[in-house]
Amino acid sequence: TNFLAGLKSVDMYDWAPTMDVLSLDSYPDPNLDHAHIDAAMSYDTIRSAGGGKPWLLTEQAPSAVNWRSRNAAKAPGRMRLWSWQAVAQGADAIMYFQWRQSRGGAEKFHSGMVPHAGVDTRVFREVSSLGNELARVPELVGTRIHNRVALLSDWHSWWALELDSHPSEAVRHPDRALDHYAPLFDLGVGVDVVHPSADLSDYRLVIVPSLYLLSTEHADRLARFVADGGSLVVSFFSGIVDECDRVHLGGYPGPLREVLGISVEEFWPADAGAVFPVQGVSGSGDAPPTGTGDLWREDVTLKGARAELEFAGAEWAGRPAATVHTHGAGIARYIATRPDSATMRGLIVRACADAGVEPVLPVLPRGVQASIRTGDGYDVLVLLNHTGHAHEVELPTPRRDLLADGQPTTRRVTLAPQAVAVLGSHPTEPAPTTAPESA
Repeated sequence: TNFLAGLKSVDMYDWAPTMDVLSLDSYPDPNLDHAHIDAAMSYDTIRSAGGGKPWLLTEQAPSAVNWRSRNAAKAPGRMRLWSWQAVAQGADAIMYFQWRQSRGGAEKFHSGMVPHAGVDTRVFREVSSLGNELARVPELVGTRIHNRVALLSDWHSWWALELDSHPSEAVRHPDRALDHYAPLFDLGVGVDVVHPSADLSDYRLVIVPSLYLLSTEHADRLARFVADGGSLVVSFFSGIVDECDRVHLGGYPGPLREVLGISVEEFWPADAGAVFPVQGVSGSGDAPPTGTGDLWREDVTLKGARAELEFAGAEWAGRPAATVHTHGAGIARYIATRPDSATMRGLIVRACADAGVEPVLPVLPRGVQASIRTGDGYDVLVLLNHTGHAHEVELPTPRRDLLADGQPTTRRVTLAPQAVAVLGSHPTEPAPTTAPESA
């Protein structure tokens, strides 16, 4: 059964436990600058729904699709890059729709592996070349990804959040998830996208992006996670209703008030286009960047937490916009607005630092993605350059270039625009089976 990325009507977490193999159809829009980040979140979701098992990319377009209002072709190298991105994030198969481009019917302008022009074409050559590359790295099959950050997602909360008669119809689940996922992706931090019922014991940082529907049971698990030393980031309009869409009484955000050390009485959704200033609180260490918020505000009352970001406009000056609270051995943050991307990135950087979370590579150029798939005694690092500029990546230890003839060993990789590198762990000398004579 093939899921479709971002499909609201099908609860992937509900289906996944009944299935032997999970697969996904993925059609990122070449016209969108953030298309690869949207795809990345979908890939992390399906892998996480399957408990970390490898999954299959059963459908992608070799070039253009036929169903958008404007159907852009994939530029040379883009199909290869995006295919390797799926592999980097846990896919064990790369497939296409369709084999031969249809002559008639609604999908005749949807690209195929064999285009209307035949096999002597750029598209067919790129598909064939990718197949040859994938055949060079059989060691990737069955390997897994191990992340220390979890982003919570729940289809039931998605459905409930987007019902009518709410404070703002502009608060949408996919947007809110991406607002939190994108800065982690930008920082080079690996993420699992998991259901609130998932085992959180292996994670150091848990992100909760506007999880409107949250049961008391799942809220208690988050509180225990923090008390045991975990780091938590919760955004506005979370923990508002229970699993039956009934409001948690006593103040917002319901069963999360104690772990967050705050209380909210009333929502202040922003008008379309409204923007308001926010700033770091002096004396709170390295203050997050001064910036703006939009979409939503809440008048937060501190109940043990302290503000690390505050509203700066005349009417709201000094009111908390983001808070931090020590609970047990851990730290819990709350974000009461939607910060601009730079300010949000600053808050996520601080949360990662508190949690001891590090990127996949110590130094990674912006726009370059890194992912490590681990097998039995070895691992494979995949680097993907999503930018239009060449970048050089320094590796902490030497690795073998698995796509190069002879698999040369290197510690420095130069990535051309939209290029890919697949690097195996450096072979070590085997331990002797008997003690040497000198011993």
